[in-house]
Amino acid sequence: MKLYAVAAVVDSVMAVSRRPAGVRKVTKTALMPVLAATSPPRSPGMAIGLAGSWAGDVALLGDSDRAFRTGLFSFLVAHVGYTAALARLSRPGSRKAVLPIIAASAAGAAVFARAAGPMGRPVGLYALTLGTMVAAASTARGPGARRVFGGAALFALSDALLGASRFVLKGRAARIASAGVMPTYAAAQWLIHTGFEREGDPA
Repeated sequence: MKLYAVAAVVDSVMAVSRRPAGVRKVTKTALMPVLAATSPPRSPGMAIGLAGSWAGDVALLGDSDRAFRTGLFSFLVAHVGYTAALARLSRPGSRKAVLPIIAASAAGAAVFARAAGPMGRPVGLYALTLGTMVAAASTARGPGARRVFGGAALFALSDALLGASRFVLKGRAARIASAGVMPTYAAAQWLIHTGFEREGDPA
């Protein structure tokens, strides 16, 4: 995983620096392929998660509302894939945290949907889908369960920082929030995939 760690650090630095945009077309779009090479997806759902995440990474290289909506949809598809894969790791009696997580996700979705204005509906739907993925991760049991849930929680944090920097915060506060997006996102993907890998192939 050293190669992925290097790729993640380099892209995180590029994201907060004033480097030419073309540099990130290399560093950001390389993240998911490098992760796939070092931790190959062990189920169709995980493969969909990787592919959707890569498409979202590419789309979010742009700053327009259209690029944001495309990225939103791509990551929504990714979370559907992750949810399907992670739900298969759940065990009886492991769903105690599902309702609180869904409730918190619904509250967060309402806040960000209101702040997002014209993009409120897709943002709200995305937030609920992300919350469902986190809830599915909370039901996982086995050697990699904590790592999987930690990754899902970090994914939610990364997207909360992205939403805050785009729709809520201004100026320096927005820049600080934005600086945390890529490190938490890269760590989230690594934890989810390596945690799932520890479980073995659930199929």
